Amino acid sequence: MTYCITRQKQWPDGNLVVEVNEGGLDFANPDALVAKYKGEMTEFEDPREAVEFAIKIQEAWAKDSMEKIAIGYGNTLGFTSPFSPSEKKEIEAWAEKEFEALPKCPECQEIMESPDEWFEAGVYDIENNQFWSDEDGEKYCSESCALSHSTVYIESKDKYIPYDEYF
Repeated sequence: MTYCITRQKQWPDGNLVVEVNEGGLDFANPDALVAKYKGEMTEFEDPREAVEFAIKIQEAWAKDSMEKIAIGYGNTLGFTSPFSPSEKKEIEAWAEKEFEALPKCPECQEIMESPDEWFEAGVYDIENNQFWSDEDGEKYCSESCALSHSTVYIESKDKYIPYDEYF
């Protein structure tokens, strides 16, 4: 999941809102203003980081425009759906809840960027140059994280060694 920040002049009321949307730039509401502040129209993997930037943008925009600027979050599902204003604590709690629900690598705890791209731990038969999955269902973010949970099998010694110890 990606998160994107836009400044909006919402239709039809003209409310000024910094929006954090789920789904990235393609799912932003159509009333987005041109990027002016650092972090706008940038896609974030971590919702907490997106919210942190959104709050800074809200504060800077309010200071520059001398107007009340709201902040909101949500998902347009690809439609026009202006977000309702939220309190700072509410949007921070939402970001934390979103973060907790994101899939993470069991080794390094980094957010898994794509559920379709992952690595698997297993057993490497060094003498026959074969690898087979241990089929434990774990998905790792990188080959190095997966290998840290893999083993090397030495057939002639009928011995299993942790991958990190062998190499």
